[in-house]
Amino acid sequence: MARQTSQRDISPILNAASVWIHTCLIEDRSLFSPDSRWTASLADEVYRAFVENPDEGPEDFITKLKGQMTRSSTAAIQLMAEMLWALLLFPSNMKPYTKRPQIEEVWALSGQLLPNNHPLLVDNVLMGIGPGGMGFAAYRFYELEYCIALVRDLKRRDPSERRSILTDYDAFFEWIESVPRSGNRQFRHMLRYFAFPDLVERISSNGDRIAILEKFGAAPARAISGWTDRQLDERLLRLRREIEGGQPGAILDFYEPPLRDRWIPERKIRTAGGEISIAIPVKEEEPEEGDAPQAADESTEARQSIRIQAKLARIGVLLNFKVWLPAADRGRVRELLTDQERAAILDELNLIYERNALDTVKQIDVLWIKRNSIAHAFEVEHTTAVYSGLLRMADLLSLQPNLDISLHIVAPEERREKVFRELMRPVFAFLERGPLSNTCDFISYESIEYINRLEHLAYMNDSILDEYEERAPEAE
Repeated sequence: MARQTSQRDISPILNAASVWIHTCLIEDRSLFSPDSRWTASLADEVYRAFVENPDEGPEDFITKLKGQMTRSSTAAIQLMAEMLWALLLFPSNMKPYTKRPQIEEVWALSGQLLPNNHPLLVDNVLMGIGPGGMGFAAYRFYELEYCIALVRDLKRRDPSERRSILTDYDAFFEWIESVPRSGNRQFRHMLRYFAFPDLVERISSNGDRIAILEKFGAAPARAISGWTDRQLDERLLRLRREIEGGQPGAILDFYEPPLRDRWIPERKIRTAGGEISIAIPVKEEEPEEGDAPQAADESTEARQSIRIQAKLARIGVLLNFKVWLPAADRGRVRELLTDQERAAILDELNLIYERNALDTVKQIDVLWIKRNSIAHAFEVEHTTAVYSGLLRMADLLSLQPNLDISLHIVAPEERREKVFRELMRPVFAFLERGPLSNTCDFISYESIEYINRLEHLAYMNDSILDEYEERAPEAE
């Protein structure tokens, strides 16, 4: 079962989550107060203070949250502190000594203090279930916004319907897919795990779900990338039961050996100073900053980054390249292409690269390939945190310093200076083959849109990109 790991006892966290679900979500009571806090009216007040009053200043998340809640009622402030507790319950890559003060600071705005020894604030409750993913902390505003949306929807229903939703797996999926969300929110996986730990793995990212199923041979990569949350849950459960059938009584977890080694094997490279271990990050579902709320089913309103990947794929196909897309994105991009264009999308990447370099390449957003060689690599950076794509490019050049590939960061026009500043970071200036800014350029979304609309694109070649590539000023 996903209720157990061999390395630590997560039962106190699951017990705390069960208390929260039944006391707060199904009923209207409070975690830390004798009074009711999880009510429809207070959820609406929190919504007005936080969602309708965004703070886009440079301060950290908690500072801005406290400012947004300052004028709220005592009860709404306390509800927000409890929502923050719920939001931070799952991630294990944030430690209890970081979580606890944040919850206490928000609660203290109400004029009251939380006891340090409260049973729901102790270390073995706040230590977390599993990693929250790269985007969770950076985009906590959108995760909390989604949490508030779920709570407001639940509180419009009577307690018996809430109980059905949070105790019946089928009812849960019907409900959660009806609640609008902005981008790919990880909190939907966290809540689903807490409600159904016997059916759902302790995984907060579909990127990891896809990687596990692909590496274990559970289904072809092309099929997995287009699966729904429910399909991924059900296939992972079947995989778990298949593995447990051969190891009765064993405590098995996909983030621990021996299962972890089958989909995230230990990697080592040789350096002048000896052999060192490295990590190849798996591409995750990336959150969208500034997206309008949308339904969980994104087939009719694809995320902007996915749309740009699709345009890059189409341009590459028209210029007579084969195209590679990461497994996590491939299904959604395919939906935006014609049958003829889909035929040029690769399902396997057969390149003669060292294994670590090949696995890094597979995570890049779009590759144009000709005669088993990469001609162009594109990282689409829709969010302000543009360094994730640059890090992948730098990783690749560190592993394959003699690689001759045109590298491109594709981002909205207004992010040009941000991309250039990141390119000039010291960490990217001392690569073996020279600064990354000498190798990697910027192409705006607007330029990709324009190229995509060119009437005779199929009669051109990839030199068309030269007209739209922009280099960091210091690199010229």
